[in-house]
Amino acid sequence: MNITSKSRYALKIMMDLTEHASADEAAVVQRSDIAVRQGIPLDYMDHILSRLREAGLLGSVRGRSGGYRLLRSAETVSVWEIFLAVEDGFQPVQCLEGGVGCVSEHVCSSKDAWGLISSAIRSALSGIILSDLVHRRELTKDFESLVSQTQECRAPKRRAGGSRLL
Repeated sequence: MNITSKSRYALKIMMDLTEHASADEAAVVQRSDIAVRQGIPLDYMDHILSRLREAGLLGSVRGRSGGYRLLRSAETVSVWEIFLAVEDGFQPVQCLEGGVGCVSEHVCSSKDAWGLISSAIRSALSGIILSDLVHRRELTKDFESLVSQTQECRAPKRRAGGSRLL
């Protein structure tokens, strides 16, 4: 199982949409704005947007003031759903993917273990919710801003004679 650039970019796109349309759920975000903010090539992004739309996670509005918006609340979208929407398969080993077998499958001592591992990955990614990721990011940005402001406050300057200015 690889988390490919499709999954990484899909998560960036979904977080960007959540962040920039959160004030007005009917608002749309232009794809070019997302591409610039997230550093995603437009032609590759169009492919990912198409997959997210097909999965029912995004909607698009055509026209001059068109763009993309979440079709569901960010509180109901999991990272698992986002990854599953854009990947062709999302199993740690091929033998767990439907229809793909292994020549040693009938004597494989680790197939059951891989099934458990796959289930744990799915469960973990299903428990990570889009809105929580965005909220966590906002808290981090707020904290970094606070630290930066605190660092700008310096100790009182000293006069040439060694006494402090008050």
